[in-house]
Amino acid sequence: MKQIARYSILGAWLFLCTLGVAHAGTATRINGLYYTGVNANGDLLAGGTQESHWSVTYASVAGSQNTSYQGSAYVVSANYIDGGWTKNTTTAQWIVPPGASTAATGGTINAGGDFLPGNGNTNNIFSSNEGIYVYTLAFNIVGSGNTGDTITNAISISLTLSADDQYYVYVNPTGNGTTLPTGNAAGSKTNAWNSTAVVTLENGTNGTGTSGNSIFKIGTNYLTIVVDNTNSINGSSNSTALNPGGLLVYQVGTANLIDGLPNPVPEVGVWLPIIGALGLFSWRRLRSAKPPSVAT
Repeated sequence: MKQIARYSILGAWLFLCTLGVAHAGTATRINGLYYTGVNANGDLLAGGTQESHWSVTYASVAGSQNTSYQGSAYVVSANYIDGGWTKNTTTAQWIVPPGASTAATGGTINAGGDFLPGNGNTNNIFSSNEGIYVYTLAFNIVGSGNTGDTITNAISISLTLSADDQYYVYVNPTGNGTTLPTGNAAGSKTNAWNSTAVVTLENGTNGTGTSGNSIFKIGTNYLTIVVDNTNSINGSSNSTALNPGGLLVYQVGTANLIDGLPNPVPEVGVWLPIIGALGLFSWRRLRSAKPPSVAT
C-alpha cells in the first residue's frame, strides 16, 4: 500500500508539473515563417503577383499615413530589380507595397515595379518627408500554455535582410504593425539595399523569456519590418520623385531554434502519453506482484 501511495503522489506531482509548464508558456513548434516572394509551399511566385504572407500594414508618405500603399505585398518583377540590390535567391524574392510603380515618372502600378515615394532624412528615422513602409508577417507558435502567454524557453529566429534604403525589425510591437512601432528595434541597418547581414531574434535564457531582444507568445506573433525609403538623401528634401524601394527576407545558415534544437521539437503531447503508459505499467506490475510468504 505504501508503494501505491508513492505512485499516486508521483502521478499527482507529474500532473501538477504539466499544469505549471502550460502556465509558463513553453514553445514546441514555430509555424508560418515565410521568406518574401513565395507561396505556401515555398515556391517562388511570378513577378507582379501578390504575396499571401507579407503585408504592408502601415504606410506613411511625407509625414502622413497613406493607405494607398497598404495591403498584400507584390513581388518585384525581374525587369525592375535595381542593379545595386542584393540579388534574388532561389528561395526568396524582393517585394514592394501595393501602389509601387514601374517608372520614376509614374508608369503602371501593381505590375511588378519598385518605384515608391520617399526622399530625405537618411539616418534620421521616422522624420517627415521620407516614405515609411511597415511590412508584417503573422506567424504562429504552439506549445503548452494559454494563448498570449509569454514563452519562457529559449527561441532563436535568424533572418537575412536587405531593404532599400534602411530597415528596423520588431517582434510583437504595439499595434502589431498597424501603427508606427516605438521603442528599441531588435535589429536595424542603414544603406541596406545590398546587405547580407543576419538579424537574430531571441528571447533570452533567463527563464522568463524577456532578457533578449524579442518577446514571443503562445499563439499568433507578428514579425514587423519598417523599411524607410530616403532615396539616399541625408537631410531634408522637397523632392516628390519616385525611387526604388522594397524588402528581401531570406536565410543562410541555421534558421529557427527552440532550446538550441532545430524547429520543430517533439510536442509535449507526444511525451505525456508515454509518461502515463509507464505509470500504468508500473501500477500493474505492483498489483500482480505476490506478497511474500509469512512463516507460521
